Amino acid sequence: MTMWIAKERAAELERVGGHAELAAQATQTLRSLTGEDLEIAFEDGLWMHRAGALWFPDGPRFDYPEGCWAKWSAREEKYLRDAADYWFHVYQPRPGDVIVDIGAGHGEDTFAFSRAVSPTGTVWSIEAHPGNFRLLERFCRKNGLANVRLLNCAAMDRRGSLQIQTMPVWESSFVYAGPATPASHAVEAYRFDDICAQHGIERIDFLKMNIEGAERFALPGMPEALRRARFACIGAHDFRAARGEGDEFKTHDFVLKTLKNAGFSLVLRSDDPRYYVKEHIHGFRE
Repeated sequence: MTMWIAKERAAELERVGGHAELAAQATQTLRSLTGEDLEIAFEDGLWMHRAGALWFPDGPRFDYPEGCWAKWSAREEKYLRDAADYWFHVYQPRPGDVIVDIGAGHGEDTFAFSRAVSPTGTVWSIEAHPGNFRLLERFCRKNGLANVRLLNCAAMDRRGSLQIQTMPVWESSFVYAGPATPASHAVEAYRFDDICAQHGIERIDFLKMNIEGAERFALPGMPEALRRARFACIGAHDFRAARGEGDEFKTHDFVLKTLKNAGFSLVLRSDDPRYYVKEHIHGFRE
């Protein structure tokens, strides 16, 4: 019976620089266990896996617990399905559109946005966390997302240096002003209107923002961009306050007010049973 690679064996091969041997062994074992077109590779300091045509960067350590591959082959379809559900509820992108993705993470939504606007469109993907940005950059490069422009910074209400706290669940990492911690990283912050001026971002067909409470700082830094945007979807984060993480995560009413003042008509999904989807606030212009 084929067995998955023991942690001790993987750690020893990494310690002696046997990354290529470990990758080959892992790939052979994966294919024997699953019968699927899967691959694990190590390139330029990062482990990554391939499922079908897509590569997914994972991190600097071989961290593949047994069974982690169960949903790999469905991941591409999940990215497309989630974007259609979460972000395209009101906005239906077209070839040639310009999308701004603030809080791009590892590229889950950027992938769907890139495909939606076709090679004639552009996606501006902004991610503050340096570790997440490294995976985002590799994801876009390995998968040939040539219409994506990448920026490693935080969109805030002023220029400055901040910290981003790394959380056990990476999607929950958040920006704050204060002293560094063992789990934080320094990040440069800019007003998004200044980012637009610097990089020539004039047209915005759709603005997506999902930045774990920092929307209360980012939105005041983009009055001009909000006036230009045709559609928007901002993720508020009151649910994090509700589970005791701090009142600073109460952003729902602030997002509503800001989008209304910018001239958007709003669509809410208050009846959706998913707590996070209830906080997706969609804006469109009549």
